[in-house]
Amino acid sequence: MRRGRWRSGTSAFLAPGLGALLSLLAACSSGSAGHAPATPADHTAAPRNLFESSDRPYLVDPMTGYPLVADGSVTTEIEKAFSALFDRGDTRTARETASRLLTTEPGFHPAQVLAAQTDFAAGQVEAALERLRPVGAELPAYTAARLLEGRAAERLDDVLGAYRAYRAVAEIDPTAAAREATIRDRAFEVLYNRTLDGIERGRLDVAEASVADLTTWAPDDPLALAAVAELSAARGERREELAAVRRLAGLYPDDRGWQERRAGLEVVVGNPREGVQILRRLVAQFPEDVQLADRLEGAKFRWRLSLQPAEVQDRARQAELTRGDFAVLLYWLVPGVRYARAESGRIAVDILDHPDQEALARVINLGLMNVDESLHRFEPERPVRRSEVLRALLRSLELQPALPTCLAGGLSPRPSSQTLCDLGARCRLLDSAADCLPEAAASGPDALEMLRRSQRLMVGGQDGGSRTVGGQ
Repeated sequence: MRRGRWRSGTSAFLAPGLGALLSLLAACSSGSAGHAPATPADHTAAPRNLFESSDRPYLVDPMTGYPLVADGSVTTEIEKAFSALFDRGDTRTARETASRLLTTEPGFHPAQVLAAQTDFAAGQVEAALERLRPVGAELPAYTAARLLEGRAAERLDDVLGAYRAYRAVAEIDPTAAAREATIRDRAFEVLYNRTLDGIERGRLDVAEASVADLTTWAPDDPLALAAVAELSAARGERREELAAVRRLAGLYPDDRGWQERRAGLEVVVGNPREGVQILRRLVAQFPEDVQLADRLEGAKFRWRLSLQPAEVQDRARQAELTRGDFAVLLYWLVPGVRYARAESGRIAVDILDHPDQEALARVINLGLMNVDESLHRFEPERPVRRSEVLRALLRSLELQPALPTCLAGGLSPRPSSQTLCDLGARCRLLDSAADCLPEAAASGPDALEMLRRSQRLMVGGQDGGSRTVGGQ
């Protein structure tokens, strides 16, 4: 147990009885026959400096700040016992007084504080803290109790406990106020680290408790804002995360990390145009950062998505897309689909009364998605497979005025799943063919990302799948 500069109550002076023994030995060695042996000194009354000078400001009369009414005679006893302890090092009188008063009235708080002060004087810091914590919990603004509670907590390396105690009486006691200000940053760091640790271990209750303390004590402190951001991210509360990150980005305009994080959140749940502007500034500042340029490209795409009808944006967020949903995304997000001239007039009987009939018909007649030739059905409610997403996007690349070199051989009418995966990777719609999962159902975000990547080859990107930032 670390005690800092604390020394036990007997380390700074001779143990009781040892001084008397030395006096007796000195008398015997003097050879003065006929003299009576020296009487042992009364060490309970002898002046003793039991407390480090740095500790003394935290030991005050137990009646200081006591918010309840106490009998005058009892108050006098407490004051005298404290004076004996503090001024003369008389632990016996202090302990006996506290014990007697607590026997009569076990809940008498000043006697509990006096007993804790005696424990502290004897180096029993843990015992002192154990006595003081319930007192502080019951009487939060009781100065004498909270001062020593804070000091004892510090001696035991409990920075957070010390801060709580000092803060409770900082407005009425200058010693507590000064110490609270001194350890404030350390206490906030403890709470912030507890937040991160709780999130990492899946203990959001621990993280929530730490964030609650931080936001109660100092809602505008950067560590409090950062803790709110991390907890909100862990909960999936993106708007709350953005609110905190916006403030942090404002406090630290030159911090690239906060600026990038804000940009990403603005694009997804805030102001996409603002997110694009932030990323543009960062790309200008760090022109060699390829990943940053890629994020700008993605932000521009998200911005364009934010300008589309709400129903289109809602579909892009679906955990599982239907064929009809994906056809609507193609209709609205792939350049030229809405206005391209169809080369055929295929009919799908199951879209005739569909609310998205126009979009579905356009996608079908451009050959971007298949219709069952024998049954003439499009199956708009069936989950769309990733292979179908790839096929539609590769077909849309074939409609471009200049065929990308990654599709130099063209796409056969009925390409195999392996061919689609290989071409998807070659055109960089996928990171690799191994990521293809052709028969898996596609989610909105999955399809949206492949669609975004395909537009590198549609709006000014270099063919062959190399990364460039499309114009907007």
